[in-house]
Amino acid sequence: MTITNGYATLAEARARMGITVAGDTTDDTIIENVIEAVSRLIDNYTGRRFHTTSSDETRYFTAEHSEYLDAGDIVSVTTIYTDEDYDRTYEKTWTATDFDLLPFNASLDSKPYTSIELTPNGNYAFPDGPKAVKIVGKWGYSTVPDAINEACLLQTFRLFKRKDAPFGVVGSAELGQLQVIPKLDPDVKLLIDAYRKFDVVGI
Repeated sequence: MTITNGYATLAEARARMGITVAGDTTDDTIIENVIEAVSRLIDNYTGRRFHTTSSDETRYFTAEHSEYLDAGDIVSVTTIYTDEDYDRTYEKTWTATDFDLLPFNASLDSKPYTSIELTPNGNYAFPDGPKAVKIVGKWGYSTVPDAINEACLLQTFRLFKRKDAPFGVVGSAELGQLQVIPKLDPDVKLLIDAYRKFDVVGI
């Protein structure tokens, strides 16, 4: 299996688990499955994704303000189109001089842009009709943040050990060391809470 949009690599997970023998590939497929599952769990918990696409996506938005637009985590914008008369025909094609991506220095900090603002000399404004803004570009994160990578490794290690605890309990009752494995490790939550959107229902 090849990991799709994973937030850790197989090599990183093997090192975290102490699997150092090069020829020991017995559990590699399981580890890869867990990495991918944990990556999607992180997506669901935070309400965002920490990868992007190789080709442009087309997304539609309803603007709440004429001068700026909240458009999610934007890596890059190829073109903005707007529908001035709300007939779902996008008559206006913006140029790069018509808008700015904010925060201005986001890419220098390896973060996505989060909103689009009109430039002082721009030719257009955002119409307020439903689905009146069409954007072609890339969304997500261009690089996986260190905290997300670490969270993925921690949760992957924990879930991989779950194979030794099929009922979600590890330890020995006789020794008083029972522990229930939660859905998301508390340390993982601590690492990724800063990336969480406010309107996401908890896991």
